[in-house]
Amino acid sequence: MNCIVNDLPIYYEEHGQGKPILCLHGFPEDHKSMKGCLEPFFSQHEGYRRIYLDLPGMGKTPGADWIKNADDMLDLLKKFVGEIIGDEGFLLAATSYGGYLALGLAYDVSMKIDGMFLFGPVTVAGNDKRKLPDEVEGFVEDCLEASISADDKEGFGYFLDDSYIATSYTWQRYKNEILPAYTINKSWASDFCKNYRKNGFAFTFDEQLKDLQYANPITVLTGRQDESVGCEDAWDRLKHLPKLTFVALDGVGHMMQIESPDAFNFHLKEWLGRINTKLQPKQH
Repeated sequence: MNCIVNDLPIYYEEHGQGKPILCLHGFPEDHKSMKGCLEPFFSQHEGYRRIYLDLPGMGKTPGADWIKNADDMLDLLKKFVGEIIGDEGFLLAATSYGGYLALGLAYDVSMKIDGMFLFGPVTVAGNDKRKLPDEVEGFVEDCLEASISADDKEGFGYFLDDSYIATSYTWQRYKNEILPAYTINKSWASDFCKNYRKNGFAFTFDEQLKDLQYANPITVLTGRQDESVGCEDAWDRLKHLPKLTFVALDGVGHMMQIESPDAFNFHLKEWLGRINTKLQPKQH
């Protein structure tokens, strides 16, 4: 389906009914990265309307000349929420750069966000400003590299950059959920994405995010061995939030939903439980 925002067709999919959950992927991925890790969980948990969109210039949503920076991207997301969700309270699930956009949405106190689940979120936009772990040597399953076909060599390189645990299982999931945006849609090579990454990746109010005021349940999952965004910045910027659950998973890189699915699902369920407790009317 498409939602037209400022003449731009935003591609999105909906699954299930109930409480809306807006799902935001990373950069320059597409909705498959969120759908792949969330749908298996929500197929066992009813009562949630999952909304997966492709951000501009990624997946099936084209770029647009008027989207020059993160402020423009955020404005588009607010209008998308108004069109698709309306005035109803909703939840946010987001990863990587989608997590950064989620924090931008939460910074606007007019947004009715009842809870946020962020995994591997970007909290500092500039790569050179992030606190990253020292170079770590991950685990690579015996014979895995030797089994990779010539056609998959480039994608396997991306996989090793993002992951700490490289097994046939994690590779297959990465190939199905992450790589399509890189190798099929070629979003990473588009002029739109290259210009956006170079000139407009950060909000103009990036520094003010450390003063975010948000009092609803938020869970932040990070990987101790995440060499893309790290884990320290997320703690530094969000530790003041009163309803924060913060987890730094050992033995995990940037793809914790793939590398540690049991922990991912456990904390997702725990977060929803906290939200349901908050939203239920008090008994007198």
